[in-house]
Amino acid sequence: MRVTKFTCLAKAVAIVITILISTGQIFSIAIQAKAKDAKAKHREQSNDQKITQLLTRLTFGIRPGDFERVKAMGINEFIAQQLDPESTNDSALDERLRRFPTLTIATPELIEQYTPPKPAPSPSPQPSLPAPSPSAAATSMVADQKGITTPSLNTSGPEQQMTMEKNQPQNSVMPNQVSMQEMKPSGGEAVKNSQPASKPPAQKPLKNPQLVVTELQRAALLRAVYSERQLFEVMVNFWENHFSIFANKDADRFLLTEFDRDTIRPFALGNFRDLLHATARSGAMLYYLDNWQSSVQRHYPATNDKPARTAGGINENYARELMELHTLGVDGGYTQKDVQEVARCFTGWTIRKPNEVGLFFFNPRAHDNGDKVVLGHKIPAGGGITDGDKVLDILASHPSTANFIATKLARRFVGDDPPSSVINRAAATFLKTGGSTRETLRTIIKSPEFFSAATYRAKMRTPFEYVAAAMRAVAAETDADPSVLGWIARMGQPIFGRISPDGYPDRAEQWLATGALLERLNFAVALSSNKIKGTRIDPARILDQTDLNSPAAAADHFSQLILISSVSDTTMRAIDKIAREGSAEPAPANTLPVTGARQTINYANTAVVDKPKTPVIPLFVAEVISMVLGSPEFQRR
Repeated sequence: MRVTKFTCLAKAVAIVITILISTGQIFSIAIQAKAKDAKAKHREQSNDQKITQLLTRLTFGIRPGDFERVKAMGINEFIAQQLDPESTNDSALDERLRRFPTLTIATPELIEQYTPPKPAPSPSPQPSLPAPSPSAAATSMVADQKGITTPSLNTSGPEQQMTMEKNQPQNSVMPNQVSMQEMKPSGGEAVKNSQPASKPPAQKPLKNPQLVVTELQRAALLRAVYSERQLFEVMVNFWENHFSIFANKDADRFLLTEFDRDTIRPFALGNFRDLLHATARSGAMLYYLDNWQSSVQRHYPATNDKPARTAGGINENYARELMELHTLGVDGGYTQKDVQEVARCFTGWTIRKPNEVGLFFFNPRAHDNGDKVVLGHKIPAGGGITDGDKVLDILASHPSTANFIATKLARRFVGDDPPSSVINRAAATFLKTGGSTRETLRTIIKSPEFFSAATYRAKMRTPFEYVAAAMRAVAAETDADPSVLGWIARMGQPIFGRISPDGYPDRAEQWLATGALLERLNFAVALSSNKIKGTRIDPARILDQTDLNSPAAAADHFSQLILISSVSDTTMRAIDKIAREGSAEPAPANTLPVTGARQTINYANTAVVDKPKTPVIPLFVAEVISMVLGSPEFQRR
């Protein structure tokens, strides 16, 4: 059965790949979106398309029942609800996240609990000493009885002594070592050691430091799949990519949890100035861009025992990325002199012991207290920490920043090359509201450009968005096992894994590599056949009114449910082909029954074919699901 099923699923993948490549759709997904006629820019979407547009742009994907729910409540009500996340109960997600204790632990405690202990220093090799003679033992015993101190035969240090004792079985005597305290004059024979004189201190169990990052990655996926506050999670994802930090840069593996929890989340839909100030004081950001080491140079004259020397130095990394990537943009009007002046303003913004405490503090001794000029604004001498605050205020209110942020938001929610009209209106709202992310988003989402026919299904899903959308589409139950994180990484987007500070690009061409797209198809097959550890799907939960033993009915239902009337002729022919082949094959004995009630999932099940009590997914159903999830239509949002 397993061999047959694997072979058939492989055949389904081959069908998908053949159809997509033969029609050129794999390599032209982005081109198709741009090739729509010019009239589409001025044509509105239908009401059903508007609902689909909202659900694919403001959320990570459409779940069964979402379309009908939004249609009933109304488009404007849904937008208002998503822009006000506090009005939505998300306790079910909170319960799922309780399995990840590192999410709520403060940085100093994280470092203390998850940093491996330093290895003990390697001992110097000791010469092998002969066993003491009976006369020497007797002499030592007599000396011990008289209170005379004798030299120890064990010349190794106390740490090595504890290590060696720990590695010995109880009631044993180490070679070339005689314990004076345990030798008793009983018939001239030594009594064997029963207990050591002192026990080594108990060591706390080791914790894997990589677990801190892994739990944060898993939580990110669970939030994308299960949160009811979908737009909020979309914006957390947006800002964490905008203020991108590579998780595996030494201490940042411990600092990134606080960055997500205390820096990004409180301001994801708030004021950009507040968000910018929070990131500037983030230990994770200061460490990643090396500002924690930036200080004014200090010159020390020569002394009797030391030559003249210079300590410290200004690091420009954070200053440059602050303007180029976080605020103004590369064409925002700043100069190299501005970079140097901004770097001077942020000297002394550092971290207290990054590998022990990891918290921000300002060191006035490291700060350049001279006057500075940034983008034409004079910053007087002696300002201390306020020099950096003034720079952040200048940048947050700058017109170039408004244009840069509006462009990135429009690219995320409208299209790879958003019209200048929507960018200009969004930038105006940004400046008028003092940098309100919520109101800037409202301007974009309610714009005519957002609902134009040209923007419908015009954005390519990133690997993270694709996996989250696929799981939401089939109502998957998942614990976001690390194996799922591996799928996302192989598609080209490891979570918190962008090494450079520019974040992952939000353009289709970034994700069109053939190998990465094949990984998406392989994931669709693995998901549809319950081959992913910690993740299960049960078609009976979403097709409760459909006869799952009818290939034609199931194919039609799945394609409409997941793609919402956006199925191309090419994709539909491929789905029909699977349905026809499924109808021609005899139904297996353990296919799912016709049911009007939703079935539960057996989470402990790892091989559905071996557990008759667990509903078995009919082969043609798995093929249809993999076909739909692998289709060009589902790659787009």
